[in-house]
Amino acid sequence: MAGGFVSADIGILESFVSNSESAITEFKNIKKEFERINSTLLKKWQGEGADAYELESSHILENIGGIEDILNSINEEVLSGIISNYNEMDTQLAEYTNSLMAE
Repeated sequence: MAGGFVSADIGILESFVSNSESAITEFKNIKKEFERINSTLLKKWQGEGADAYELESSHILENIGGIEDILNSINEEVLSGIISNYNEMDTQLAEYTNSLMAE
């Protein structure tokens, strides 16, 4: 892309990070409600079907909990570095441009 400019808008990445927080909260609420329903159901339900259901619902709860870890990992290990590096590069480019204009 000789002579062209490339524009990067990291707002999408920043939005993902901030939206992750609300998604984590929402999943925590879903997990809490799911646990409440399961507890009520399993107090009244007994037998092999209940045992199989409890095993499956425990597996689902583990996966719901894992979503928080995944989003936090993406945000902390990947996106925060990209955003930080981009902002640093942007600042350095602005300083360089300003120094050229001052000459």
